Amino acid sequence: MWIQAAQSSSKQPEESKPANKPENKAPRLKADDKESIEQAEAVVNSKKATVEMPDSVLRLARRAINARQRCSDWLRTTGFKDQASTERHAHFIAILEQAIAILKPCYSDNLTDHDQPIEPNEEDSKQDQKSPQTFSDDLSNRFHMLKVHDTDSDVDLTATEVHAPVKQPPTNSQPNSQVECEVWEVVEEFSTDIAFVIFCFFEDLHRIQDFLKETWKKYKDGALDLSTCAMATNLALDLVRRAEEDIIGEAPVLLGGQRSYEAISILIFYTESFKNGQDPTKLLESDESLKITPFDEFIYLSTARILIKFQQMSALKIAYPKPVPSVRMSYLSRPDLLDLPQVKKWEEEDEFLSQLLMDMSLDDNVSKAMKEINNDRKAPAVDELTKGFYKLRREGEVSTWIVVAARVLLDIRDIMGEDMSRGHQEQAAAGRGAFKTLDMTVECNGALTPEGLRWKGKDGAHVMSLWCMLQYYSIHDSFPMMKQKWLAEKAHVVDSYQSFDQLPPEWQEEVKSRLGLRPIKHAMDPNFLATSNPIASGTLMFNIHLDMEHAGTALANHHQPIFAIAHLYNAARQTKTLTSSWPAMEQVMQLQITELFAGQLPQTPKDFQSRYALRLGISAQHFARNQRSSTSKKPPTLKAHHKNGPQISNTATFTILSEYINNQPPLARCIHKLESLIQTTKALESSQKLAQKRISTTRRQITPLDLLSQIRDWLPTTIPLITIDYIALTRTCSTLLQKIHTGIKRELRVDHPLLRDGDSSEAGYIIMALQILMEVQEMDLVQEEILKSARASSDRKKEGSPQLDVCARVIREHLCGMALRDMVEGRGFVVTGFGTA
Repeated sequence: MWIQAAQSSSKQPEESKPANKPENKAPRLKADDKESIEQAEAVVNSKKATVEMPDSVLRLARRAINARQRCSDWLRTTGFKDQASTERHAHFIAILEQAIAILKPCYSDNLTDHDQPIEPNEEDSKQDQKSPQTFSDDLSNRFHMLKVHDTDSDVDLTATEVHAPVKQPPTNSQPNSQVECEVWEVVEEFSTDIAFVIFCFFEDLHRIQDFLKETWKKYKDGALDLSTCAMATNLALDLVRRAEEDIIGEAPVLLGGQRSYEAISILIFYTESFKNGQDPTKLLESDESLKITPFDEFIYLSTARILIKFQQMSALKIAYPKPVPSVRMSYLSRPDLLDLPQVKKWEEEDEFLSQLLMDMSLDDNVSKAMKEINNDRKAPAVDELTKGFYKLRREGEVSTWIVVAARVLLDIRDIMGEDMSRGHQEQAAAGRGAFKTLDMTVECNGALTPEGLRWKGKDGAHVMSLWCMLQYYSIHDSFPMMKQKWLAEKAHVVDSYQSFDQLPPEWQEEVKSRLGLRPIKHAMDPNFLATSNPIASGTLMFNIHLDMEHAGTALANHHQPIFAIAHLYNAARQTKTLTSSWPAMEQVMQLQITELFAGQLPQTPKDFQSRYALRLGISAQHFARNQRSSTSKKPPTLKAHHKNGPQISNTATFTILSEYINNQPPLARCIHKLESLIQTTKALESSQKLAQKRISTTRRQITPLDLLSQIRDWLPTTIPLITIDYIALTRTCSTLLQKIHTGIKRELRVDHPLLRDGDSSEAGYIIMALQILMEVQEMDLVQEEILKSARASSDRKKEGSPQLDVCARVIREHLCGMALRDMVEGRGFVVTGFGTA
């Protein structure tokens, strides 16, 4: 602790003792009140210079006082009889307040108001003794003591600081000579403080909800792309699910089960009812519970009721379309409430979610049928909302994180409005572009044959999976057609499902009498399922980006024309033989500079040839002038680790997020990798060298919300790198190598031999590029010798070589053709996605 460090520094040298080596285990945390007060007094009475107390320590101490004071007062007003919990809070409050008072000379009291201790409010105490408040009171009035403030980003908190401390009674075995003192120890005990923890949990959920609202508003305004918003939402919902699991893990018997939302929310609901002097059971059964209050919105009760209602209907095994009753059914006893704006909005949300869940139920049957027809058809990874709704329909699970996911979708619907289908349109456009880029033909036997360049056999399964995803889930989704056909045939019975007419007569009468209104009708739009979930559209779009990058790098590494053309293009640009720029190639050269150029662009003729040879795995001594004579005339051989040539790598984002989407490692590991990658990227962008700053192995933990914000801001910078069209660029570079080979043969009468081993990969072009770069170096050396012997100026030296001139002309013609095509199509000459190289 800071106070202990300050006390140690204030002692005389002879009093200091060598520090013992810390044990490799968690320390036993103690807070002896007498010792803490003595430490504070030792710091203040030090004869050395005044010790300054850090503001962060003072801020933490005061916020600890405030939090414990709020919790103690809240427990007192709820009616819970837990004297031990109140004593724990009061004990620590007294110690901290006394220590801060003693240390007052060591700090400047200039903190904000919310860091100051909370004084007891007499009016609040009197109000608690009056008649209970109405259930429609504002949330801030009923939770006025629970003002939770965010901690500053410079304050480092650990998990051990948030456990509830419990008083440990002294034992009688202590010697009488020892001074007895009460030890207050951190232990894992679940007490009535769980209600306070759950309240804080719901507050965190609302912070995440506000973050996601802001995210999708930026998408609506065009400030963020669809993939970024979808992945940020998936990560946020996954964090909510993990947080709920942590709470359930503290009391699995009490909070576990398929309906964990009810178990978690009922605790805070009962606490709220007790505080207002109401019987929670009678309140739930009364008409007053039909009013939508701020407290209901705080615990997402309205959204949860919609999901619970549909889950109950799913248990009846009724075929599509299910006769889902409307929420209006609940207001038969209070029709006067139907005209309230909150109730009308709730009806709209009920209809939207119910129709979406109905279409998802039908999609389950369609997917099952298609799976039986084609066993090789594999569905792509789905978003967190779809996962949660599947658990709701199939397993009857109504967890808090599923309720929050539904609320987030409703928020997105409110934000997007009539533009709700925009995400689906963007995803379909990306799918069509990727499908066109693949350019594969289906043979009679069902095999896929790519046009031109082919993939290796080991990559065939991935390419087939990518093609099926585009064909069946992106551009040619079969669900709309199956839905129309199903409705046209009036939904025949499938498996053990029963139609509404096949229900027992007493069930039918019960449903009709309680309903009194027509059930929610299914969505008439065949594409309703696809257009109503932008999270799913963005997740599928991100899947397409990842799979296309993997397929593109696999094709590029098999043929390696990008490697050869990149070196020829760089040599032509460095020697001024080519003045036109190629944005797509320069982007790849910068991104893959280590894989293509060993970390640095070559700038001299000697480097052109040597770096190319080194990346091929050939030692530079085979191309050195005046080599030592050797009896063996073995040709240059490739090193073992370079036998496949230079390999273009996938982006680090691809590796991490692919693992997350495929559920391979735990989420915590993926988030840790993302955090490390973001920090490394920021350090490189700010030109910070590792040698100039010592990096600690232990990093301060940031809040989940801060991490989500960092990921949201960072993803837009990496998605353009993931969407580089390596497939189109590989085909373009392969065509250029063919034209260069033909041009050199026709114009210079130099015929570079080709291997033509039957595969679409031609290694002869790679050797041709090496010989062209060797010619450039030879021409440079010859000119230097001639100018040196003639004592002429080196300015008269002509850079390049005849073969490099042919390369420059072929590349220039390609760039002119691209510029003309972009001009005709009204596009800028910039590579931003699939289909341009």
